[in-house]
Formats: sequence, C-alpha cells, structure tokens
Amino acid sequence: MATDIVTRLQVDPMLPDTLAQQIRAQLTWLISSGVLSPDDELPPARSLAASLGVNFHTVRGAYRKLEEDGLVESRRGRRSRVARFEPRHLWPQERAARTHLVGVVLPSLANPFYADLLEGAQDAARHSDTMLVVVTTRDDQAFALRSIAQLAAKGADGVVVVSHDISTLVEQAADAAGDRRLPLVTIDRPGSHGHSVEADLDSAGYLAARHLVEDGHRAIGLVTIQGPPSNVAPIETGLRRALDEAGLRLQDQDVIRAEGWDLLAGAAAIRALTGPDGRLTGPDRPTALVAISDLLAISTIRALGHAGLRVPADMAVTGIDDIQLAALVEPALTTVSLPARSMGVRALEVLERLWDGAVDRPARSVLDVQLTIRESCGPHAS
Repeated sequence: MATDIVTRLQVDPMLPDTLAQQIRAQLTWLISSGVLSPDDELPPARSLAASLGVNFHTVRGAYRKLEEDGLVESRRGRRSRVARFEPRHLWPQERAARTHLVGVVLPSLANPFYADLLEGAQDAARHSDTMLVVVTTRDDQAFALRSIAQLAAKGADGVVVVSHDISTLVEQAADAAGDRRLPLVTIDRPGSHGHSVEADLDSAGYLAARHLVEDGHRAIGLVTIQGPPSNVAPIETGLRRALDEAGLRLQDQDVIRAEGWDLLAGAAAIRALTGPDGRLTGPDRPTALVAISDLLAISTIRALGHAGLRVPADMAVTGIDDIQLAALVEPALTTVSLPARSMGVRALEVLERLWDGAVDRPARSVLDVQLTIRESCGPHAS
C-alpha cells in the first residue's frame, strides 16, 4: 500500500500552496475517499521525501498536520498509520483561501422539488463565480459523510445539506469539530440549531386543510410516509390546527402512510385502502385528502381513479410543493407552493455571508408559502 501511495502523490513548487500543504491535502483526500483505510501505514517520511524530491522535514510537517486533524496516528518507533475515520474529521484544522467550490448534498434528483431547489442554488452560484458539486445520497448516511469529507479535503467553501437524516449527522459532526467547522447550511430541516433555510411547513399544512374545510369537507385525511422525518411534522401540526379551528379532528384511521416519497409508494398505499372493505371506499370514508408532497398527491389521484373514485367529485386531493407536473395532471392539482428555487438561492447567500464574516450566530430563514388553487378540490355539502 505504501508503494501505491507514493505513485499517487505529486508536488509542484509553482503552486501557491506550500509543498507540505500539497502533501497533506492529497493524503487527506486519499483518507476521506476511502482509498486509505484505518490502520494502513503511510510511507516512511524519508522514503516519501526522496520519491517526491523534497526535504524530509517537509513530509514530517505534513504528517504532523494530519495528526492534528485526527486523520493519522503516530507512535515512537512505528510508522504513521491512518486513524479510524470519525465525522469530526470532516473539517480541516484551519481554513485556507476561498476555492469558490460548494457542495450540495441531496437525497436524489428524482423528486422535481429537489431539481427546482438546485436550479436556485445554481443561479446564486453563477452570480458569485462559484461552482457547485452535487452529491445524491439515496439516504445512505455513510456515503454522505464520506462525500462531505471529500469536499472538505478539496477545500470546499461550504456545504448545503438537504436531506433531514444526513443533516442531523453532519450537524453533530460540526458540533464535534467546534471552531474548525466547515460552513454548513441545512435546507428543509425544522429545528436545526445551525444555519438553516426552510419553508413555512406549518402554514403549508394549515392552508391545505383550511381550503378543504372552506369547501365544506368535514372528514379530511392525510397521506404521509412511514416513520416521517422532522420536516413532515410541521405539516401535520398545521393541518390539525386548521381542523381544530373548525371543530374537527384528524382520525387515526385516516392517516395513510406510504413507504416512501415516490409515485409508486404513494399509489401502493392508496390501493391498499380501496378494496371492497377498504377505508377509502366505505360509507364513513374521508371526503378529502391532504398529501405531504405533490408526488404523493398525484399518485393518490391515479390510484383513486383506478378504484373508481373521481377527483374531485368523490374525493378532493391537495398536495404540497407545486412542482411543474402539478399543473399538468388531470385534474390539475391544488397545492401549496413551496419556494424551492428561493430556498436554494437563500442557502448560497447564507454561505456567502458566512465567508464574509457577516453572520455571527445561527441564521434561520423561514420562507413564506402560498395556496395555489386548481381543479383537484371542489365544494361538498357538510
């Protein structure tokens, strides 16, 4: 392994970074990307110095910095070894000059909401001559942490994290890093104690439910996901608040939990309740459903249609997001518009202010939402 490492390293005295900084950065990358594993030995300092044509003390200086970063362990009489990776190692010991490189960590690009958010971030990045590196995690926490470690190793100016589960882990790592923390902004994570950008999801749930109440509905259900993350809780809170104001309640049997956010998961959850004895086909079924996302709402409309239920004549449906597809489905979806593009822009603006030193405490930005009325809801007699 030591021989392989030597062939991967190179230095250039014409670069602005010192030779020790170059060696340290390249070894950090190899460790953070998993090329070097815990307990792998680094080449002897003298051997590496000879191979690179640099002074022995240059390599020793790079190794010492890696020890300070917690990436390498050295013991007297033994060669330096790679330490066990921990989230706190995501952040370097000191910050260098700006690289105008920012990472954006997303669960996936399958949800159009994330694509819209990314477009906004890209618009802001273009104005500040910043390049975005996009990482899609598919909610793989270990992969996400490794990816952020690689971004840090490349000297990224900061990271925008959109996934709730990943955001929690990264914030914990940032806390462990203390003053060394890489500038970090989370999106769509209510309750974050760091720099965050979010839509007013409580109002989103409230507006969707109140609209249905005003249309005359008295039995309103919720289409959500199993084990919902914290960014779903405010939607349900707002929905319940609107129902409480009308003297209504969300019945437990009217909370429908899909196994995921995608169209297939939503359709499967609805189909399970539209059989001969299903909750959505019985005499005391809800007459309206609020879905926590447009994708779930669209799959709900399709599954209801296959079961012979007409939207909105037999069942009203609202979504939350306002993706482009919401206006194109039949019937066009009534939904609560979340400012996805603006959220992406705001996140990059917060990172810019962090670098300029204009933010000295956690900044929480909550953006307004609005109801967009289309065709999927209609007035019903109480």
